[in-house]
Amino acid sequence: MKNLMLSLALVLVVLGSQSFAKAGFKNPPATDTTQTYTVFGKSAAIESVMIRKSKKKGNVLYIAVGNKKLNTTDNNVTGIGLAGKSESREARSATAPIFDQIEVLNGGYDEIKVDKVSTTQNIYTIEKINFPLRLKLHSGNDFVEFELKDAGRWDINVNYKNN
Repeated sequence: MKNLMLSLALVLVVLGSQSFAKAGFKNPPATDTTQTYTVFGKSAAIESVMIRKSKKKGNVLYIAVGNKKLNTTDNNVTGIGLAGKSESREARSATAPIFDQIEVLNGGYDEIKVDKVSTTQNIYTIEKINFPLRLKLHSGNDFVEFELKDAGRWDINVNYKNN
């Protein structure tokens, strides 16, 4: 009788462990520890956020917002022989997106400056950075949030859908 009870207990333990294994207590997916940056989110109006680390020295972050405008020359000659560059009024009055609020969620920086490259692109230069740096940049209702984990020279391009 004792052997029968032990056999029954053994069978129950084996069946229980098999059903426990099938229950699917799976390990969470492994995170990529080699990635030195993370984009946490962006608004729907932002088409892409491209981040790359340069091989050049220094702790500098360059953020290009908007699309670079190609300078095409269109020299029109009028009926009286005058030549000049023509550009539509909309193209002349176009403005690049401007980040009006920058939230520092981790790390920090000491200096920032904005350069207007063209009517469709601004470049932010951030220097004297404390890494890891996590920023959330706001332009009205649009935003982009990212983190840079390693010190170095970084280039970030934020491209809008309609720009």
